[in-house]
Formats: sequence, structure tokens, C-alpha cells
Amino acid sequence: MLSLSAFEEQPNLEAMLETIQTGGHKAKAWLYDKIEGSKFVLPVLYFPKSLIPHHVWKACPTTTNGNEQSHHNTN
Repeated sequence: MLSLSAFEEQPNLEAMLETIQTGGHKAKAWLYDKIEGSKFVLPVLYFPKSLIPHHVWKACPTTTNGNEQSHHNTN
């Protein structure tokens, strides 16, 4: 399974985005929302695009509540 949620840089991010793009109407709409719909979605999912410091990102639990609090404290 492909995942945009990653701390490490994806070696073939463009190919992954292209694969999602060709997945049909719902996949195209989902990807559009993540990339064009909001400037915050991709940086929240994918650390290399994020402005959150490394130590804060790594300290976040995998649940969204802790992540949201860390984002609030960082911003």
C-alpha cells in the first residue's frame, strides 16, 4: 500500500502521486484535496514538506490529538 504519511523522504514521491492520480475519480479528488485544497494537509502528513521541527514531529504520538496539540504549540 502506498502512503503519503511518512517521516522519511519518499524516494519516488512523484511516481507515488502519479499512481494515486490514475486511481480513478475518487482518488483524483482525494489527491487534489490534499495538494490543492489546503496548503497544510501534505505538510502534516509528510515531514519533508513540514515546517514542524524534527524533535517535535518525532515526539508526537500517532493519535491525532497529540499531533494537533503539538501543531498548535509550534504555530
